[in-house]
Amino acid sequence: MKESLFNDELFRRAFLVATFVGIVCRGFVLRVTDKQYPTRPQDFLEQIIISGLSASLGAIALPALVDKEFSALTFFAVAIQQFQGLAKQERITLENIDNGEIVPKGSAYVEEIATTYESRSYISLFSALGASIAYIYLNKKFNVRFLGCTISALIAGALIGLMFRRYLRRDSIGDVAQVIPAKINFEGPILKVNDTIITNIGLKDSRDKYINSGIAIEIIPNTMADFGIINDLGQRDAIIHSIFIHMGIDKDVDEKDIIATSRTNLEKNTVVIPYIPIVKDIDTMIQVVKSTPVLETSKGKQSAYKRKAL
Repeated sequence: MKESLFNDELFRRAFLVATFVGIVCRGFVLRVTDKQYPTRPQDFLEQIIISGLSASLGAIALPALVDKEFSALTFFAVAIQQFQGLAKQERITLENIDNGEIVPKGSAYVEEIATTYESRSYISLFSALGASIAYIYLNKKFNVRFLGCTISALIAGALIGLMFRRYLRRDSIGDVAQVIPAKINFEGPILKVNDTIITNIGLKDSRDKYINSGIAIEIIPNTMADFGIINDLGQRDAIIHSIFIHMGIDKDVDEKDIIATSRTNLEKNTVVIPYIPIVKDIDTMIQVVKSTPVLETSKGKQSAYKRKAL
């Protein structure tokens, strides 16, 4: 009976090195802070466990093919289904949490997070696969020793990880628009930012709060196509939620006059946002808005604007 190649020392070493590479590559794109998703400790632990499982699947793929164990490749299909299942569960969790937020993310931002959550799971899988191929090929073809194969596997895995990282990189609002301070003012009970009407604020105390504690920004797109991005409602919700996450909001749940909203000035093709943060700092607000990721769903709304010029 043919002895399995999995008993070979080469394949055992290649498997261990490739699995390690896959986990490390996933770790490079997993930053957990109170200002970035995921923030919960169980999400961090879950991602480490999933990266280990997916890396082991990627590491074992080539030895399985060499050993003609084609049935082992069905685990790839299982892994993909598992990644999709995790993304679906994360989407449900985020939607449930979003219902209790004072300033919600919005459905478009939730979908963006869930999609990214799934796609990042493939980093470990393919980084480990690349590392395994490099390790085994160099040893079999050129008789390179353990240290040389390990270094080559690390390089191969890192290159694949960097490719995924670049692919998963999102443009931010600062890449498509300018963000400048704006002025809050009232015309009677009507709240305005520069010349753009926002809403009616009935209580005088609320109007005073806007004047004394409120700050506002105006987002000016670089091109007409970029206006399609910032004018998207899901994108605007994501911007406001980012401001809320970083700066808080000076209101309680029953203060209906204190709102977190945005309005489009169709004459100037800009978007304005008035806001009452806990800490009044316009420079921080501008940086937060600029760093907000551009959602994939908002990019799909550009086609009607590309034919026009600002």
